[in-house]
Amino acid sequence: MKTINEIQKHLDETVNTLLGQHRGRVDVVDIIEVDQLRAVRTKMSGGCKGCAGAKATMNSIVNNHIKTFDPTVNSVLDITDHTDKSNAFFKE
Repeated sequence: MKTINEIQKHLDETVNTLLGQHRGRVDVVDIIEVDQLRAVRTKMSGGCKGCAGAKATMNSIVNNHIKTFDPTVNSVLDITDHTDKSNAFFKE
């Protein structure tokens, strides 16, 4: 079971190096544990906030990286408000 800081460090070394190419990043907000469920809540910023590709990035990259790094995580939740598209890398 990894800590918030360990998961964030892993994201910074892997996912955020990729997202940085689009002026974006993802941060761990907190970890919620209820019974045997463990969820990591994340927030995207920069070019990722409001980006048309944010959902795909969360599902195919962020989710997989976190769950592979920490198999005790059941789900990864994106709590970003994607309605603000002013800095989005890809706009719809």
